[in-house]
Amino acid sequence: MNIQPETVTRDQHGFWTHSQLPYWDEGTTWADATKWFTAQNLALHLDQFEDSAPEELQDAWFEQGECNCSQWQPSCHAHGAFLISIHDTEDGPIAMFAAPITTDKAL
Repeated sequence: MNIQPETVTRDQHGFWTHSQLPYWDEGTTWADATKWFTAQNLALHLDQFEDSAPEELQDAWFEQGECNCSQWQPSCHAHGAFLISIHDTEDGPIAMFAAPITTDKAL
């Protein structure tokens, strides 16, 4: 069965991971992740904190050392997208979304 949306309950720092997402560590390549999503008939979409969080949240995180991103509301505009993970990276928080791959083609 392919991964399906589930209820998001973020932790005290604002992070969350889908229960069916494989464990990936720093050795996991972009190709590995893409292969897994493709096998699920999903496309991976990213929303980076540094690109979409309000400036005051970015200042608190990057300048003041705040380690809580729970006020950040990441989004994805791809049709049918659902959240897979909000986690920290060396470049700050990132949200991963999955969206169904469609084969519909406009004429």
